[in-house]
Amino acid sequence: MKNISTLAFLLLLVPNFVFAQDQPLKTSRPPKSDPVRIYRNPEERREAGLGTQVTDWLKIGGVIELEKEYRKNITKIGNNTKDDPDPELAIELGFEIQYDEWLEAEVLFAIEDNGRRHYQELDEALIGINLGDFGIEIGHLYVPFGAYYSAFVTGPLLEFAQTRGTALLLDYTFWDSLEIAGYIFDSKADHHTERNEIDWGLSLELTSEDESIRIGAGYLSDLAESEDELLFDFNHEYQRRVPAWNAYARIGIPPIELTAEVLKAIRKFREFDNNANKPFAYNIEVAYFPVDYLQFAVRLEHSSNLADEPKWQYGLAGAWRPLNNVTISLDYLYGTYKKAFAFDDREQELSHHHMIGSQLTVAF
Repeated sequence: MKNISTLAFLLLLVPNFVFAQDQPLKTSRPPKSDPVRIYRNPEERREAGLGTQVTDWLKIGGVIELEKEYRKNITKIGNNTKDDPDPELAIELGFEIQYDEWLEAEVLFAIEDNGRRHYQELDEALIGINLGDFGIEIGHLYVPFGAYYSAFVTGPLLEFAQTRGTALLLDYTFWDSLEIAGYIFDSKADHHTERNEIDWGLSLELTSEDESIRIGAGYLSDLAESEDELLFDFNHEYQRRVPAWNAYARIGIPPIELTAEVLKAIRKFREFDNNANKPFAYNIEVAYFPVDYLQFAVRLEHSSNLADEPKWQYGLAGAWRPLNNVTISLDYLYGTYKKAFAFDDREQELSHHHMIGSQLTVAF
């Protein structure tokens, strides 16, 4: 992994590459009609590489990302600790099959390697049926709870609620603008006295005709099912379910885009300490596109009862797309902690931190 480390170090000397997911693969300057942007959310990231039409029914593609993070923590007594992990290489390969207009299938594979840890997994595998305004998806997929909008390399604090499982999802669209969805999925966490087989959720999303405005909300029956595995230290067993709600909005008025999102647990986790048993977070970002191949963004986010995370965090991000399938991004975040809430490895109380993230992205 020495070559990866060297390349990642060089990335810190330049901005971060981002590309627009819906453009054909070219080596020319991106068209002015579509400004550069980092993926707005994880869903766009998963779809970004699907750009090569092999046959009338098969489309394939992938995304390669090389990411490097650096973080400096400052304790209440003034000591500094550094978190400087090896760069991480991530590859996602996708296959999309479309039969007529009513049947589709999608398979996504993910590989990650940071020099110490290597893993590969089936990220998503689903079959979709579209019958006019009615849709069905079944398979291994991310359920529609939260949008997780962000123009930064480093995801927002509220990403702790992103949830994936073997699911069945039904949706219906009214007036081509309002989508209502309900889903059930296989549970990974269980009540300590019995197995919990199924969890569920609901989502609602309103989109303007030109898609410049998108507003949504959702409900999830149990936060313990999230990808963050909140109850990992408790063998994924809970004393009671902790449901959660979320709401989000995206408003785009070129050359500016505003995104806002909030997520909160409805009940308290009985397993956690009193000051960290009812997670809550919100994130607000404004992105600005001075020209079609540059993006700048600012972030303000807040959390409470979210273990080990800052109370306030804000920062700046920049992205440059020199080629249509290549993007470079760099961001900086400053976070402050609630008193007596978070501690480093030496059990010293954290006061604040500085964090830098950089990323090189190539689509194929």
